[in-house]
Amino acid sequence: MDDCRECDCCEESKKGKVKTQLECISCAVKQTLLAARMATDDELKQRQILHRVMELLIHLSEEISPVELSQRAHRLIRDISGNPDPYFDIKRQTNENALSLFPEMQKMVENAEDPLETAMRLSVAGNVIDLGLGESEFDVEGEIQAVLSAPFRFYHYPRFKKDVTSADSILYFLDNAGEIVFDRLLIEMLKKVSRAEIVSVVRGSPILNDATMEDARFVGLTEVIEVIDSGNDAPGTILSQMPPKIINLFEKSDVIISKGQGNYETLSESKRNVYFLFKIKCPVVAEYMNAEVGEYVLKG
Repeated sequence: MDDCRECDCCEESKKGKVKTQLECISCAVKQTLLAARMATDDELKQRQILHRVMELLIHLSEEISPVELSQRAHRLIRDISGNPDPYFDIKRQTNENALSLFPEMQKMVENAEDPLETAMRLSVAGNVIDLGLGESEFDVEGEIQAVLSAPFRFYHYPRFKKDVTSADSILYFLDNAGEIVFDRLLIEMLKKVSRAEIVSVVRGSPILNDATMEDARFVGLTEVIEVIDSGNDAPGTILSQMPPKIINLFEKSDVIISKGQGNYETLSESKRNVYFLFKIKCPVVAEYMNAEVGEYVLKG
């Protein structure tokens, strides 16, 4: 790759925790309205949800992450609406749509000059399936074509390839429904090029369109590797909320793969050997990474 952003000499992102910024507040209100309308047709409840979330925002600590903010807001949405999974139908649809693309993507990987690299890029393409930013339609096929040749803001692939092919253990934090079909491609390739024992993690209960155990079963991922759940409803990986098994795996795994912005926001401080794979979708994360919205990331 001849784009300077493809090498390891590019400007590094900031250090420390990704904290909630003013932009996150307006985003949270937009996200709340979308989720409230998905959760219930009762306009009175929709208004109640908005009012309660805005009260939450007024008393918000500047130290919490956007993931923690989203976790608290969506608990209110579910409690007030009485709907335990407002995104259930759209998660099922995105899983079905992604599965329809799976055979063709398998061919792309099989015919690639570097199948692992192609599987990794396709995994990043799947990260476009994200309802957290208020979008409900995604040009997944267009994203696939773009990511196969696009420059990445951070592209630590040589190091990634070396680490995963020599690892004895890999812990893979999954992100969204639909997207996990793309992750299955990468996981199947990891099993071919590595002797590592691979364990993947989904959310413990519904939050946004994040993947749960039900989604993992639906797309066949549980037939490929061991899948465990995070034990909580955060749209990211808040280590203080993780069960002991995940903490133990996190501390001992040779390589950790983190998909999506939510997992980046909560694991960016980690000193472990974590590789972040995602598309930058919001200005807060873009500013934190000294990057632009829309750029792709493979960062170790």
